[in-house]
Amino acid sequence: MPDPSADPELILRLEGVSKTFQNQRVLDALDLEIARGEFLTLLGPSGCGKSTTLNIVAGLLSPDGGRMTLRGRAADRLPPRKRRLGMVFQSWALFPHMTVFDNIAYGLKMQGSPSAAVVKTKVDEMLELVRLPGAEGKFPSQLSGGMQQRVALARALVTGPDLLLLDEPLSNLDAALRKEMQVEIKRIHETLKVSTLLVTHSQEEALVMSDRIAVMRGGKIERIAPPAEIYADPRSSFVCTFVGDANVMLGRVEALDAGVARIVLPTGLSLSATARPEWTIGGEAAFAIRPESFAVRPGPVEAEHVWSATVTDRIFKGGTVTYELAAEGAPHLTALALPRAGGRLFERGESVALAFGRQDVIPLADGEMAGAAVRPLTETV
Repeated sequence: MPDPSADPELILRLEGVSKTFQNQRVLDALDLEIARGEFLTLLGPSGCGKSTTLNIVAGLLSPDGGRMTLRGRAADRLPPRKRRLGMVFQSWALFPHMTVFDNIAYGLKMQGSPSAAVVKTKVDEMLELVRLPGAEGKFPSQLSGGMQQRVALARALVTGPDLLLLDEPLSNLDAALRKEMQVEIKRIHETLKVSTLLVTHSQEEALVMSDRIAVMRGGKIERIAPPAEIYADPRSSFVCTFVGDANVMLGRVEALDAGVARIVLPTGLSLSATARPEWTIGGEAAFAIRPESFAVRPGPVEAEHVWSATVTDRIFKGGTVTYELAAEGAPHLTALALPRAGGRLFERGESVALAFGRQDVIPLADGEMAGAAVRPLTETV
């Protein structure tokens, strides 16, 4: 029976879920909730526990401890077929000997759908939804990778699941198709409003498709928030460097005034930042500046903060150019600029000004990733 105290707007709740493999703690008392109609992404590096979490939700693994509920009902011992889940695997797992129609209809037939007419109606609806009308008679080998992915999505959705599980579904596609399918999956989600749990290591996929992102590390969730919030306020240096690129630095708090800190780097460079509650005068302060927040200029400019720097490397990407720079006390900085039509690119060894404001400085709770967030470029132009 459902828990009468359960929130009816919650599809999934994990409470204190843990898992150990060969004496290694993979999930450490994990708490997670997914609301009705929400698209939530588990984002993190290999080994962080995201796939283990998804497999526990799917019923493919049993947790060692904790509690899981689906739609307010205890689901820890519920077999996978009774969980009302749809799943798209990394390999898509289409049946090669079946047509597109039969692949999509497979779940309906396993459920004992009442009639062939009902099956055909639902399959046709799915083909329209994933924009593959007329493809029902083809076999997977006759489809492109993107089309196969759409068939896998249709098969997972045709049974009307309460929760859709996506296990790195775009990893086998090329870059252009990945971008296309990100938009398609988001469109389909917004059309059906089906609760969705995506597992990925791609920050782009997470930012594009999610309502909320849960960044995982070492079996725990380090930060969970909407994409824009997690990008602007990552809180930890790990989240800051995993969700987007960042220049993470350490300094000392020289002064505090009305919630604003004056931070000085070891060699004298200084800046202002919104102070974190735990910062104290004379104490260490970690902060980050996103590469796109630096304005790279050829000479002196008027700005709240201006640092002198030298270009050490660059890479031209068409619509953007990335500069590696060295400033006094900050020898490894990265800046992202938009090439101007008819404008020239800065050369290696050239002196430039880096302009930014207090609003561009992201205060962090730790400096663990200081200096590790930026790496010398291997390509030059």
